[in-house]
Amino acid sequence: MDRSFQRTTGALEIMKGTISMANEQLRDPSYKRKYPVFRNWSALSHKLPENDNTGLNNIEKEELQREKSFYASFFQNNNEVMLFIDPKTGNIIDANRAACDYYGWPHEVITGKNMMDINVLPAEEIDDEIERAEDEKRKYLLLKHALANGQVRDVEVYSGLTGSGENELIYNIVHDIAEQELIHDRLKKKRLKLSAVQKLRNIGEWEIDLASGKVTVSEETKRICGIKSGVCTINRICEIPLPKYLPVLEKAQNDLVKRNIPFDVQFKIRRPNDGEIRVIHAVAEYHSERNTIIGVLHDITPLKQTKGELRERKTLLNEVGRIAHVGGWELDPVTNTITWTYEVARIHGLRTNRIIDLASLLNHYSSSSRKLLEDALKRTLKKGQRFDLELELITAKEKHRWIRMIGHPKIDDGRIIKVTGSIQDITEQKKAAIKISEEAAWRRALMEGSRDGIVAVDQEGNIIEANPRYAEMLGYSHEEIQTMNLGDMDIHCDCEEISKTLQHSNSESSLYETCQKRKDGSFVEMEINANTAVFGDRKMTFCVCRDIGQRKMFERELMAAKICAESANKTKSDFLSIMSHELRTPLTSIIGFSDVMLEGIAGSLNKKQTTYMTHVLDAGNHLLELINGILDLSKVESGESELFYEIFDVSQTFSIIIEGLYPLATRKDIHIEIEMNEEIKNISADRIKFKQILTNLLSNAIKFTPENGNVNIKVEILEDHLQTSIKDTGIGIAEEDMDKLFQPFKQLNPHLTRKHEGTGLGLALSKKFVEMHGGKIWVESKIDEGSVFTFTIPVRPRTGI
Repeated sequence: MDRSFQRTTGALEIMKGTISMANEQLRDPSYKRKYPVFRNWSALSHKLPENDNTGLNNIEKEELQREKSFYASFFQNNNEVMLFIDPKTGNIIDANRAACDYYGWPHEVITGKNMMDINVLPAEEIDDEIERAEDEKRKYLLLKHALANGQVRDVEVYSGLTGSGENELIYNIVHDIAEQELIHDRLKKKRLKLSAVQKLRNIGEWEIDLASGKVTVSEETKRICGIKSGVCTINRICEIPLPKYLPVLEKAQNDLVKRNIPFDVQFKIRRPNDGEIRVIHAVAEYHSERNTIIGVLHDITPLKQTKGELRERKTLLNEVGRIAHVGGWELDPVTNTITWTYEVARIHGLRTNRIIDLASLLNHYSSSSRKLLEDALKRTLKKGQRFDLELELITAKEKHRWIRMIGHPKIDDGRIIKVTGSIQDITEQKKAAIKISEEAAWRRALMEGSRDGIVAVDQEGNIIEANPRYAEMLGYSHEEIQTMNLGDMDIHCDCEEISKTLQHSNSESSLYETCQKRKDGSFVEMEINANTAVFGDRKMTFCVCRDIGQRKMFERELMAAKICAESANKTKSDFLSIMSHELRTPLTSIIGFSDVMLEGIAGSLNKKQTTYMTHVLDAGNHLLELINGILDLSKVESGESELFYEIFDVSQTFSIIIEGLYPLATRKDIHIEIEMNEEIKNISADRIKFKQILTNLLSNAIKFTPENGNVNIKVEILEDHLQTSIKDTGIGIAEEDMDKLFQPFKQLNPHLTRKHEGTGLGLALSKKFVEMHGGKIWVESKIDEGSVFTFTIPVRPRTGI
């Protein structure tokens, strides 16, 4: 036997689920000779060692027989796959019906195999799995088992030991992982334990002469108590019972002698010869004529151990049933009464110690399930047919459950004497199956109703499933599309390239655009959102495909329009720049000669001529201002305008601007007030453009403020930005005109345009200059209450400037 199998079986012993029969009694060689552990588990259903029931009363015998019947039923008729294995050789000793059905070999074939014929994992992988199970504190191993048809299935193996010493066997409970994943519920099975019921020891005699203190014992008593040869005295005998029992024995003796109360005591002794603790049952009578106590004692240690093991087996059976939600039941066809295990009573919501008649039990099932069960029981009792049903149960607490009930007849001399079986609570499995079915229907409805194409492909790009919309997008029928590969349609990648891409894809979502060819030869532009997932050992990619042909057409049209608009805008800017330069040259001469004429250098002018020349000069200056504004705006829009940073005094700059506009404000009796913190000193910005921003905003405030009005300037530092607010008490701006404010050549009211001279470029340029600095500009205004224009620029240049 190879080392890996020995390591496997060794590791299984330390698993929490292991059931070991290795107690002190089973390790006693004499006990093993008298009470062998059977190599074939099924032998317990019909065979016991001779004299095995000695010392048991009728009730205990009946209970033992019923426990044996339940254990046999749990192995041979259980729907779980169970194997018994020789730990020394790895040979399969026995297999139940479910194991034969699962592996596909008949009983005589599977019991001739070794576990290494079934377990296909290499030794190194088995070692790794054992370490993982220990680290994760799992009660099972994840292995791979071969079936008769050549399939290899992933399985969970729950293992443990039964028997002891040379008679130890390994039992395996095998769960098929694939079936468990289908119903989303792992049924946990514990092992069954069976041990021989111990025989009672012989009876020993004893006698105590109370007058002389002499003690007489038989040879069997000496053997039972471990007394060596020699004279027995009361003092020597009193050393054998455990100290805590001495007061009990003394009281029992006094009650017998003085009150004639029967001496019937159970106590424990420590045998002097080997130190072993034994349980003793002693009874005695008092002979007053001789002043002597005569009695017998009985070593009931095996009986106590047998009763304890019966309790342990019953507890184990209940525990296995509780974990796996499986219980056993038995129907007596004569009395029509049913006995059951704890789990069956729990599933029905009834008391565990209650014996129920068949009619009462049937009342707990729905009408349809009751009819099914009644018919199945009739066929079993009349024809000896076994049954396997799924039934709807209504518990005593009015809860609905689904159960699986298996029943089969027990036949003796051609007569059905009882019907036994098992009940399993499959409510959670039913719910899981219903949920899976509902989710599948929901996903199908989602796929079929989607306006996008949905397709699932394998790692080779072969289409596994596609919704009707995807087939429609490409002009194929639903049947045709499911026989194709993505490479058949994609114009950028062939089948081989798509296969490589899919094989190297991960679980992250990817979004990309491609073009696929329709059946009629035309093309469809698609946006594909792909997600990869692994199902078992199968890797698939799910794609949501959207027809973006119309969107791409709009994008191309929009891009063409954008290019055209940008070209037209550049042409406009170039034209304005050229025209402005061409106009500024003659304007300079007109303005210059107008100044010469007005100063009288060329001769004196009369009043009328002076008035005309003044109009010519004003018109020339206004036109020059307009041309300069157009040039500045053209440079900004064409990207030719640059910022020239320098450090300058903010307070001094404001003083210069206010001083320059003071005559304009004086003519209208407008009061200008500035509020500036003394800590504000220098900033780094383009000083000329900063002055132009202030001039434009402040001149507008004066221009649109009525006579005797006020203009307030507030300057402060907020979060490394210089914020300037210019508030006037002018005519205000309507809300619907706000979006026109910073557009070039736009003035809000034609009447105002005639009344207040202006080019309509000041605010547009100011906005451009503020944004070039990395700042913002905005306005707050109400009609007839005035406006507040606010702008911010960084105190220091932005990074990268």
